[in-house]
Order: sequence, then structure tokens, then C-alpha cells
Amino acid sequence: MHESTVVIKYGGHAMDKPELSRAFAEDLALLAGRGFRLVVVHGGGPQISALLMRLNIESRFADGLRVTDGATMEAVEMVLCGQVNKAVVSELNARGVAAAGISGRDGGLLRARRKNPALGLVGEVVSVDPALPRCLLEGGFVPVVAPVASGPDGEALNINADTAAGALAGALRAEYFVLISDVPGVLDGEGRLLPRLDGAAIASLREAGVISGGMIPKAEACLGALAAGCGRALILDGRAPSSLRRFLLEEAPLGTLVTP
Repeated sequence: MHESTVVIKYGGHAMDKPELSRAFAEDLALLAGRGFRLVVVHGGGPQISALLMRLNIESRFADGLRVTDGATMEAVEMVLCGQVNKAVVSELNARGVAAAGISGRDGGLLRARRKNPALGLVGEVVSVDPALPRCLLEGGFVPVVAPVASGPDGEALNINADTAAGALAGALRAEYFVLISDVPGVLDGEGRLLPRLDGAAIASLREAGVISGGMIPKAEACLGALAAGCGRALILDGRAPSSLRRFLLEEAPLGTLVTP
């Protein structure tokens, strides 16, 4: 039995494509059966965009983050804490995984401040209180966390899911932090997979513009988790079925392993 805590950022095609989300749920059932203590933090960008379109609210992005006004934030919270969170929970429950859905606003889990006035209600995490997920883990549940935080005045703030997951992995001192993404891992300028990266390598790749866009919060989330006491951080391709299981059980050399 493993008893390792694994925080998983779940998103992209692994979450949207039915055959991949089924495979993910089956992997989690297998890993839970082997004694891994699992925490899932999910995104929901495409689902949020779809609801905003139905509500005739324009989606705008700056530096890979959604510009979030009051109306957008209401939609974000409905989609993440309602629709997506419960869909992930029921997918896991159907495979015999005892999953429980919470958001970062429950139990004071994620507290944040506004990141940048131009982004509106987008937060950066200032503190994490892992008491609630710890309590669920002790009870044999898999916490499924929606990345919404409470701001200084108790208002809901939208948090990048990669960032929220990294902060939680650090606070839980998880053995593993795994970011499931739609890319094989971090690629070099020629498009080749980089199997290992440390902080210095990430800084120089960012400088060169090789790590850009949505990969920036992923790389930063990994480094933040490691700095806070997480054991290992990995950016993994969610389009390859069972990549998570193969990495954890067979130590398969997949994705990009980030070291401090």
C-alpha cells in the first residue's frame, strides 16, 4: 500500500473527451485501491466559455487569464462549483471512488487577493488551509476541488486551476503534484519533449519565449508546489490513456518532471 498523497490538476481533453474521462476515473479507482490518497483540482475553461456564450457575455483573456467582471464571476462559480464539480464527482462515484466535491471557498481552503485590477475578479492565492481536504482524506474520500477562492471581503475570486492545484499540493506536502495537460509536457524550441527541468532551466526557457502562454502558470505552479514542500511535480499528457497510472505505478518516463 502506498499511502502517498497525490494532488492532480485535471483538465483539458482528459476531462472533455468521454473515453479519456472514463479512463481517468478508472485509473483513480485503481490508485485509490492501492492506497494512494488522491486530491483532484479541476478546471473548466471550455464549459465556462460555453455558458458565457449562451448568456451573451463576451470572453476576454489577458496573459492567459480570463478577465472576470461580476457577471462573468457568477457564471464561473456556477460552472466550476456546480456543473463541472458534480460531473467529476459522479464520474468517480460511478467507478466506486468515494469522491466529495468542495470549492476553495469551503472551510477557508483558499484565500486570495485580486491579482491585477485589469483582470477584475481574478485572484492570486495568499493562504491555503488544507484542514478540510485533510479531513476528507482521513475519512477515505477523494476531495474534488473547484478553483474558486474567497477574497478579502468574502467575495468569490476566480483562480487559475493550475495555480490553485500547486498551492494545495504544497500545503498538503503531497508526495506528487501532477498537472494533466493537452501537451506531452514542456517542449524545447524544436518541439522535443524535455523530460526534466529545474527552476533555472524554466527561467531561461521563459526568457527565450519557449515557455509561454498557458505553460507559464503550469511551470510556476510546479515550482511553487516544490518550494512549499511537495515532493515531485510532473506535467503529464492527458491525451495518452492511463498516463497517470503508468507514471505512479510503473515509474514510466512520461511528461516533464520538474525539480526544485
